[in-house]
Amino acid sequence: MAVDMILPAICILLIWVLSRSYRRDPFAYANIVITGIIMLVMALIIGRGVFSDAKAVSGMFIVTEAVDFLWRFSRFLFIPITFICLFACVSNAELLRKEGFCKGNLLGLIGCAVYLVTINVIWRPINELPMVVNGVMIFARLILCYLECTFLSICLNGYAVTKIEPAYDRDFVIILGCSISKKGKVRPLLKARVNRAIKYAWEQEIRTGKAVKYVPSGGQGSDEPISEASAMELYLLSHSAEDYEVFPEKRSTNTFENLTFSKAVIEERMKNAKVAIVTTHYHVLRSGMLSRMAGLTDAAVIGSGTKWYFWPNAFLRETVAIFFMFPKVHAGVAAVCAVAAAFAAYMN
Repeated sequence: MAVDMILPAICILLIWVLSRSYRRDPFAYANIVITGIIMLVMALIIGRGVFSDAKAVSGMFIVTEAVDFLWRFSRFLFIPITFICLFACVSNAELLRKEGFCKGNLLGLIGCAVYLVTINVIWRPINELPMVVNGVMIFARLILCYLECTFLSICLNGYAVTKIEPAYDRDFVIILGCSISKKGKVRPLLKARVNRAIKYAWEQEIRTGKAVKYVPSGGQGSDEPISEASAMELYLLSHSAEDYEVFPEKRSTNTFENLTFSKAVIEERMKNAKVAIVTTHYHVLRSGMLSRMAGLTDAAVIGSGTKWYFWPNAFLRETVAIFFMFPKVHAGVAAVCAVAAAFAAYMN
């Protein structure tokens, strides 16, 4: 049938579009959207039987059949997400054992519990329910499918951007701050970022002979004796950096301010400078997105490592943060889902 040829062609076209978009800007949110659409098209190719019924091609029933397919697809996505949930639970248990109890260390366990409870509720049969309740349940299923696709797309893109080889032609490297000790010392997470920046600077000078200057970025928290930037500056100076190579930014309180204020520091010294950004690997995707919003349109983002049990919890926070960066996109999808759910409930 023609559809059996059209769907693979669409999938190949979307992969080509994604590859071009990724080369143009690996941190564009469009990459996440396209990845999700590719997942849907591939599911259509694999599960073509869903649309084999004659009524599926008639205008009146195509919406209900599409809704049914998306629900089947959502149940399929339950499998990989369950494995991710299990890994998050194991990592959270280890995190609590190593780092001690705090609410932030329970995020993975809480997220997994909410997801599993939600799945259990909306998997119940809905055909016998009143039309209004039926419509709400269908809407919840569609939104769940959208959230699952978005989550997996963010995971895939978040992993992909950490594998990008940085260009060795930068003028400045921004080091994004995080909390320091009460004695003003850099903690292991921040130390890994600074060490990665130093390693990158050495690699660039060895490969190209071009020196890079450091912009440690981070203000002073209420429980910190000095700014995070000052702590990083002292660490850099004690590890072979010179005074004239370090330009700390000491005012910022979040990642977007890190990037915006650091950009101002750099522009005071050089116009149109080429910039690299160093952060922890779970933070690379969102940092890249925020760097574009801050005007650092061609910044390379480099990830530093951390303990295995720490990053699943942290990346879940990043996923939620990325999701809330694009409310207009989600509002549009929710509106389409609401209309489809109302129609499907009426037809049932």
